[in-house]
Amino acid sequence: MSVLSWRELAACRDIVSAEYDPFFADTADLQAEAIAICGTCPVRDDCLTFAVRTGQQYGVWGGQPEQVIRRLIAADRGGHPHRRQAPASHPQASKTHCKRGHRFTAENTYYAPDGQRRCRRCLREAQPTRARRRRGGDADVA
Repeated sequence: MSVLSWRELAACRDIVSAEYDPFFADTADLQAEAIAICGTCPVRDDCLTFAVRTGQQYGVWGGQPEQVIRRLIAADRGGHPHRRQAPASHPQASKTHCKRGHRFTAENTYYAPDGQRRCRRCLREAQPTRARRRRGGDADVA
C-alpha cells in the first residue's frame, strides 16, 4: 500500500490543463471558478499549508486568493504560523527529527517546493559563513 500525497487527492488534479488553469488566471471570473473547485476539495487545508510554508505568492491555493495567501505567508514568517504541524496525512508527519538528529519544531522546519519537510539548522550549517566568503573559502593560500 502506498501513501498518496495531497496532490494526488486534489480536486483540481484532472481539471487543469495547458488551455485551462483558473488557479493562475488574471480574471475575477476564472479565479472564482478556482475557488469553487477548491470548495469541493478534500485536501484544501493541506494545499493551503503547502502554499504558505513554501511561499507561493501567486495563484489560488486551498480556496484562498493571492491576497489572503500573502498575508498568511507574512504572518508565518513573522512567527505567527497558520499551522504549526504537518497534517496527519503528510508522509513525514510522524518524523520528529531530521536525518542529522535535529528536532523538527515550528522554528526549525520549512517545506521545500516539492513538499518535503526540511531542517533549517542543517541548511544554515551547509551554507558558508560571511567570514569564510570574505577570506575566499577554506582553501589554503600560499
